[in-house]
Amino acid sequence: MTPALVTDYAWCRALTFRHYENFAVVSRFVPGTLRPHFWAVYAFARTVDDLGDAYPGDRLAALADFRRQLDRALAGDPDGPLFRALAHTVACRALPSEPFYDLIEANRRDQLGQPFRSFADVLEYCRYSANPVGRLVLGIFGLLDPERARLSDATCSALQIANFLQDIGDDADRGRCYLPVEDLQHVGLAVDDILARRPTPALRAVIRLQADRAAALFAQGARLEQQVPWRLRLQLRLYRLGGEAILGAVRRPDYDPFRRRPRLSPVAKAGIALKAVVAARERQVGHGRR
Repeated sequence: MTPALVTDYAWCRALTFRHYENFAVVSRFVPGTLRPHFWAVYAFARTVDDLGDAYPGDRLAALADFRRQLDRALAGDPDGPLFRALAHTVACRALPSEPFYDLIEANRRDQLGQPFRSFADVLEYCRYSANPVGRLVLGIFGLLDPERARLSDATCSALQIANFLQDIGDDADRGRCYLPVEDLQHVGLAVDDILARRPTPALRAVIRLQADRAAALFAQGARLEQQVPWRLRLQLRLYRLGGEAILGAVRRPDYDPFRRRPRLSPVAKAGIALKAVVAARERQVGHGRR
């Protein structure tokens, strides 16, 4: 790697660790040789989200320009530290281009403000907003195939739904609601009730329903953990256990999505990390290190 590329990846690393997440995206469980590629992918995804959520001007135009920059980078003419690092990562790890374009599309859809009619619409959105990240992670590890992709999609969709439930209040402030209209109507609510930040027992019932659906997806995707090397297994288990902890928080009877955003305390994170490590070590003893 050239000194210039080292600097470009360092820029991506700095952006990665500037942003809050339930768990660091690039944990100590990721092999050191692969971490720069994680930084590049995360920096791309983070920048797309920032354009879709916080850009002060015309966000659709900004996203379209970002897509053109991606076009140039993948065609061999990258500009700026993010796209230079990303182009190198795509080439080194033979990553597919579609997930990057899907992430841009998810943020483009956010600007249109169209509510989800059904849970199927939620899953369709997850196909663009979350599932590409899991596929890119598998690609970085050289493990992307149809079966692993399917299981990864289940986990990533579950994580996205958990994030929706975690951010109901913040999304309402942005004029967004990611709860299915059909489910709201079933309990006598409408999207306007969410945007008006009205906590009710009926809303909590809808939240619990989405949490149950996400839990089922976590259970489905958990099988992927047994199909990958132990380092990635640890990372996946951390994501799942963290997401499940968020689901537990939003299921509490006194949960008010407009009063506080559920977060995992440092102690809770440490406990989840320990649980993930112990489980992985036990499997290593029983099956041998992969």
